[in-house]
Amino acid sequence: MNKALLTIVIVAAALALAGCEQFSTSYQRIDAGEFRLLNFIYEPADVAPGDTLLLTAVFAGRDVGDLDDHIDWWLSFDVLVDLFGRTTVVDSMRFEAARVERTTAHFSDNTQTVAFRIPIPANIVRTTPSIPHRWVSMLPQYMQDSFPPELANMDKGQMAEMIEMAADMGIPLDPSILQLFTVPIRIMAKMSGPGGRPHTIISNHTVRYNRRFHSAGMPINNNPVVDSVVVYKVMGRDLITFDSKTETAADSFVLYRANGPAVEDAVIEVANGFSYFIEAHTAGSVDSTTTMFGARVAERHYAYWQFALDKDEIAGVKPADYMDFGSIMGTQWSLWPPRDKRIKKFTFWVTVTDEVLNERLRPEGSTLVEMSGRFEYATDSGKYTLRPVR
Repeated sequence: MNKALLTIVIVAAALALAGCEQFSTSYQRIDAGEFRLLNFIYEPADVAPGDTLLLTAVFAGRDVGDLDDHIDWWLSFDVLVDLFGRTTVVDSMRFEAARVERTTAHFSDNTQTVAFRIPIPANIVRTTPSIPHRWVSMLPQYMQDSFPPELANMDKGQMAEMIEMAADMGIPLDPSILQLFTVPIRIMAKMSGPGGRPHTIISNHTVRYNRRFHSAGMPINNNPVVDSVVVYKVMGRDLITFDSKTETAADSFVLYRANGPAVEDAVIEVANGFSYFIEAHTAGSVDSTTTMFGARVAERHYAYWQFALDKDEIAGVKPADYMDFGSIMGTQWSLWPPRDKRIKKFTFWVTVTDEVLNERLRPEGSTLVEMSGRFEYATDSGKYTLRPVR
């Protein structure tokens, strides 16, 4: 999983037991007995002080019924981030935000979702411990010296007042100023897993003023949009790379499209002598932004893939003969089809996140897409041989 991507999942209780109890499956495979987080989705991705943030958590695997009986939610607006990106939670509180129904995306009965509206305090910049009272003190001396004295001599409360006044008047500010006044927040979910094993899910997000300046041309970060998901069937066994923009595939199979007719019966045709690659196309939703050094750059998108198979079809099948995904780069991964032809039905989930280097505490955008279909196998005899499943 990319370092800046998804929520971090810590399996705390298992480490406290004698020995280190492992999951019964790889984390990318979601079985009926395992309760797994798919994604935390924040809307809007770029939230400002005083806004309301919609958080949707999507789970799959074991059906736990009423999520309220199994998950305790915690929220912290008091988070410190050091120069190395390490975070410390100063204080947290039980989640009291209003529960809402998820209406902006559809997931199947294979998932369970819970959504909250979180009011962001209008004074969060003034009260956060992550910004010192003398705000320039968190910068190297050479950067402190680069600010005009009338700014450098302001305390953080005065700076917040100046920023908010400029936003109200539609006066653009240097993006680096808004990056310095970005506030980290943290959402935590403490849940009981199978057999009573507790899990803690930690998700970090940030609050900044950019959205208040958007009408004045300030870039904001939006959640990526998956235009389509395509599986490419490429001639040659055990290939490790494939460029869908410049290379030709023997065949391709559309599993999902955002616009146009819905994909009703997605099929992946599997045969000897081919390698398979799966790609989430997101080119239509790439945002650009400004780094701390004033450079205008485009974000990069990264995908993380998870899957579930039909529990009746995998009965009696060795896990090594299931299927798997293998990471390559960006939004394209390798797909290793099942080695046992009894496995036909699949459900895939792809989480796409964005990342920009050298933009301080940029809020991460994220989206989740679900798709289902089936494998169809060539009529050759026996099992075919592909890259071994890890």
